[in-house]
Amino acid sequence: MQQLTVKAVYDCIDRFAPFETAESYDNVGLLVGQWDQPVTRLLCTLDVTEKTVHEALSAGAELIVSHHPLMFHGRKSLIVGDPEADTLRALIVSGISLISAHTNWDQSCLSGSAASAEAIGVTDLRQEGYLFTGDLPVPASAGKVKALIEQRIGAPVRLYGDQLRQISTMSFGGGAFGEGYLAALAAGAQAYLTGEIRHHEIIDAVARGLVIFDAGHYASEAPMIPCLMRYLRENLTGFSPARIIQSSLLPFSGALL
Repeated sequence: MQQLTVKAVYDCIDRFAPFETAESYDNVGLLVGQWDQPVTRLLCTLDVTEKTVHEALSAGAELIVSHHPLMFHGRKSLIVGDPEADTLRALIVSGISLISAHTNWDQSCLSGSAASAEAIGVTDLRQEGYLFTGDLPVPASAGKVKALIEQRIGAPVRLYGDQLRQISTMSFGGGAFGEGYLAALAAGAQAYLTGEIRHHEIIDAVARGLVIFDAGHYASEAPMIPCLMRYLRENLTGFSPARIIQSSLLPFSGALL
């Protein structure tokens, strides 16, 4: 049995959600570390902060697999006191590698959008690019669907539109995909769940009869992490077993989930 390495984990993700399919503006793949580093434990997380690195170090993880990448925007300096610079420094000093799978993973059937749809029981899920559309098992009012979403994803949700509107078909575009509301309308949805949507997009969507559920960026994508972990457990075969751990931190507070 071969020793699991950073490269083996990268290849496993690449087979399912090829890194080359990521958007040109994105920053994915191995961002910090070395290809041949042995991996006995890896930490999966939506975001990477300095506290996440310390969490990985305390857990004995040699690798972090994140959804959101570091260095999303180009950097020309790494000055102590800058949060991202401190996170990069902590990774390097700790000898922990970082792989990020972002827009390539968003286009997969295990994306945050697909996972959110699965969490609230949507059936017959159809995909078009980053948008996922499916049917509720039983049509319900927008107000009742809001309560269901909040229960299943464990986060408050903002509802824009008619609370009494009957919802039978919903579209999902987690994260910063507010502009996806037009595609949701084209897909025949009466409601659209996203993580970030602009004011003028909400006004236009509601005027067109679409209900908007704004779950926040984090909550709309967090359901993907258990899916990512399950995928890795089931597909990292032929290598020495590795413990796969989920981060217990909220990125914007450092508090435990």
